[in-house]
Order: sequence, then structure tokens, then C-alpha cells
Amino acid sequence: ALGGAVGLVVVGTMAAAPAGAHGYVQAPDSRHYLCKTGENRDCGGVQYEPQSLEGLKGFPVGGPADGQIASAGGLFGGKLDEQTSTRWVKTDIQPGPMLFDWTYTAPHRTSKWHYYMTKQGWNQNAPLSRDALELIGEVQHDGSAASTNPDHVITVPANRSGYHVILAVWD
Repeated sequence: ALGGAVGLVVVGTMAAAPAGAHGYVQAPDSRHYLCKTGENRDCGGVQYEPQSLEGLKGFPVGGPADGQIASAGGLFGGKLDEQTSTRWVKTDIQPGPMLFDWTYTAPHRTSKWHYYMTKQGWNQNAPLSRDALELIGEVQHDGSAASTNPDHVITVPANRSGYHVILAVWD
């Protein structure tokens, strides 16, 4: 077991312009989905529009700046970038294969989904940065519209324990 919880940060999309795709990870419960359900509080407007968390395409080379990764560039007042070890409701997970269930409100052309997780020893009380993340999975797509609510199985590394963040990106 991970010996604790993993907080999930989900950037619903990274698009060529700030309006590309609309969706979010519903299961396991993502940070902004938990804002929608009211379990996470003081989230800003993302609680009403979790599918609208969109940033620029090209993460990690492009996309939102360090410190604004969780909010996709400061959207909804940047509330999702508030990062401390106690700020957000945690989702308990286990290492090994894990199902990620996306909910789409508008399908769009898709090249891939990629998943990142904080590294061992990351600073839980600092805003998310690229240096704190490592790629743990990627699902390629043919560029057609992702018109269903896909599920992806991504392997959570066994060498993690305690609180970590998973970032899911839809390009």
C-alpha cells in the first residue's frame, strides 16, 4: 500500500489555444471533481465547470508555468494551485494498475493523454513544478475526436508512499 493518500490534480486539457477540449477525470476523484461535489472547498469557479480547466498544449515543454500547473495557468483564480500537505481531500490508492475514468462534456480531436506523478521527496507545501513530476503513463490516440468517456489503466509506481499528486493531461 502507499501508506497514505494520493491527491489527484487533473488538468482536463492542454490545447493549442485556451479552448480545445472539455473534460475531467471523475474516477479516481480528481481535485477539481471534488470541488464540484463540494468535498473540496474554496475552489473558485472550477466547482461549477470542472471540464473547463484548460491550458496550452505541449506539457511539459509548454503549457502552464510552474506554480500554475494545477490551475492550467491560473484559471478560476488559481485556487487549485494552493498546495500544502493538508489543503485538499486525498484519494486513497494502491500501487500497480489503476483505472482513470474521464468524463467528457464536449469531444475534441485528441492526440494523447499523459499522466505524471510527483517524485519521491517532493515538497508537498510548494506549488507544483515540472521538476517535482515524472511521467508514469501515456495513451496515444489517432487524432480523431475522443467521443466517448475513455478509461485508461496506468501503473502507479510501487516506490511511492504517503501523499503524492497525479497530473492527468488530455492533448
